[in-house]
Amino acid sequence: MKLSSITRIACLLLAAVSIAQAQNDRRPLNTQELPVAQGPNASTTQYLAFQIFTGTRVSPEILRNLGPGTDNAQTVDRIIRAIGTVGSKNRKLGFVPGPLAFDHADDEIRKLMRNSFVIARENNIAVGFHIDDSMFWRRLSYLNTTDNIEWLDWDKTPNTGRLLNWSVTPTRLMPQLCMNSPAVLVEVKKRSALIGEEARRGMESLRAADKDHLFIGVIAGWETRLGKDFATGKYSGYNALTRKGFSAKNTRAELDEARVDIVKEFIDFWTKSLAEAGIPDGKIFSHAALPQLGAGREAYDAGVTVADYLEKIDFSPPRVAFGPHYVPGLSTYPPFHLDEIKADRVKYGMTKPWASCEGSAVDPASAAIGGGGIPMEAYLANLFNKGAILVDYYGWEVGPATSPFRKSAEGEPSLKAYRKFLRGEELKAGSMEGEMSPFQVKMQKLGKEMPIYIQKNGPEKAQAIMAGIQEIKELMKARKIKEAEQIADRLLNIIGK
Repeated sequence: MKLSSITRIACLLLAAVSIAQAQNDRRPLNTQELPVAQGPNASTTQYLAFQIFTGTRVSPEILRNLGPGTDNAQTVDRIIRAIGTVGSKNRKLGFVPGPLAFDHADDEIRKLMRNSFVIARENNIAVGFHIDDSMFWRRLSYLNTTDNIEWLDWDKTPNTGRLLNWSVTPTRLMPQLCMNSPAVLVEVKKRSALIGEEARRGMESLRAADKDHLFIGVIAGWETRLGKDFATGKYSGYNALTRKGFSAKNTRAELDEARVDIVKEFIDFWTKSLAEAGIPDGKIFSHAALPQLGAGREAYDAGVTVADYLEKIDFSPPRVAFGPHYVPGLSTYPPFHLDEIKADRVKYGMTKPWASCEGSAVDPASAAIGGGGIPMEAYLANLFNKGAILVDYYGWEVGPATSPFRKSAEGEPSLKAYRKFLRGEELKAGSMEGEMSPFQVKMQKLGKEMPIYIQKNGPEKAQAIMAGIQEIKELMKARKIKEAEQIADRLLNIIGK
């Protein structure tokens, strides 16, 4: 991937949540359901939901990476007022609080889930919950031992902390947990039982009000993966590998595939535990990143071993998202590749429902250099029309009002797309091209004119141009966009002479 999917919301999550009520509060609250829409998905509820980052900040890691929280009831109220409808029984507006992390005490989870079900029932809006499966666990300090955290080598060197690159300045989390440590799995089982108990309680309250369809379900993970070590950048997994019977005698390819299995088995364990706790299979979702296409992905899909490919995607290829107890969930930021998602669904025998458990119509790589997102109707059409039963959208009221993510999520063209979907009308895929920034326009012009210039002026002139292009690439990696644009201006001036 160009960026990890969670890095894609970097400029969203570090900023404090700002509340812009003025326009939204003028629209009357409408919680009446529309008549059931007719169409190919009339028998299955499709959910258009918005991720709400939980207001409880119980550890420094959560506070640092998610910023101050928000009031769920007020946020839901503003969403409904802005859109003007909660949809029908088969096309439903929803919200998804999260992360529900190990750092939250049991009573905090109970309070959050009970309040959320009340908000859903009173406002006729659907609710789901998003679990962080292994990032934020400082509260469980007893797990911070060599037996329960990951090793960087066969000598049991403990990882120094998980690298989280949700911002320009990476942060250190608690160490990467060993995903098959018995003690870790005990905590997974306990937390699943608690969430299952509260979900059953909430589902019963909805059923009593004839509102079963207001429960979206539970997303079991937050792009589940084996993260990099903070201090060294190394990959871990040697604790879990040892527990599975692997050793230094195994080949690199065998160890890499085994680590993929470890990630998948961790997802399977979470989802099986949630199912045993009483959450229906169709209401449990996995959540994996969607690696962008490239030589590594294409070769891997064809069964060819590619050095470093699985490392680069943190041992989380699409296959980890597919399993027996859950609906496959992926992150979907443009440009996403629907043909590949469809092929994966066929390959792993899950051809019907799937979910976008994280995404935005804005590509963060484009947003970082001033570009806009693709039209919201096109974004939603390319998900819902291709079998998605849930789109959990990131961006509503997250970050400053000027953020391209907020402008995309809350702008009037997007509100019109939401209303169109919720009314049961057909969404048109349309153009998937996003609005380009001035810098992108300049880079596009360089791409067109540079080959002509080089052909006309020979290799000596070409070297200077190529050196400038390389400098632009390095500056973009460092996110020094202003400096990169200055070099682009200089190159265009040279080419234009």
